[in-house]
Amino acid sequence: MEGKAAFEHKVSKGSRFNQIYIPTSMNRIFEVGDLVEVKLVKKKEQIYHSKNLEYLGEFKLSVIKQIFSVLGKFTEIGQIFVVGSFLTQKADYNDIDIIVISGKKRIEEKAYFALSEKLPLKFHILAISEENLEKLLKSDPLIRSMLFYFASNKKFELPEKTEIDTKHLEFLLMMPEDLLKISISDGRMYYDSLRRLIAIKRFVGKQNTDPVLMDKELKSSLGNNFYFTLKKNEPLDKKTIENAQNIIRKQLILMRKILT
Repeated sequence: MEGKAAFEHKVSKGSRFNQIYIPTSMNRIFEVGDLVEVKLVKKKEQIYHSKNLEYLGEFKLSVIKQIFSVLGKFTEIGQIFVVGSFLTQKADYNDIDIIVISGKKRIEEKAYFALSEKLPLKFHILAISEENLEKLLKSDPLIRSMLFYFASNKKFELPEKTEIDTKHLEFLLMMPEDLLKISISDGRMYYDSLRRLIAIKRFVGKQNTDPVLMDKELKSSLGNNFYFTLKKNEPLDKKTIENAQNIIRKQLILMRKILT
């Protein structure tokens, strides 16, 4: 009888977490002083999200839960974040951006394959080790911007304390600098580079790196037509490329003054 006696009950909040509450119907089997074993049968599903994130809607919540369910089976993944325009835009997103905390090789490829098998959606997955994440949260404006809005399978708060790592910021400036050396017709490259420059500028100026605000700032500085020309990711003509390069060049000069 002792080996087969068991019951299931939801964990409830009491004055002492280690208290065990016995159903009335089982009082004759379990008595005060008995040694019992508690086993987790199924973890309660919960989505943790940034305080900046508004209500997502049933569809997005359902997709996020499925992502957590699929990737949660990977023991090498410590935490999962859904980030990007999927969270902040109603429909204007091309794929779903995901950050997984893991230092294992090929985890991005494995995670992408697993999700593609279950969900008919496009994903962009970035893997970061826990050690690197701790450093990047303090010194990388791009990572901080990505995690300004998030939904996660575990608790997380974006740390307020930051530090200026000039060498790392110089590294981040290499992408827009390269666009001045070669003429690339991909409009999205220029769009991403300009957003990167705004993120760095705001970070150095002790402003938050809210991607929604950065997008509004970029649209305001470029004008609607030029903004959407770059964002829609279509081939650019020579004149448009030159205009984009001139804007980047001016922003880089400004950044150099700020960082020196």
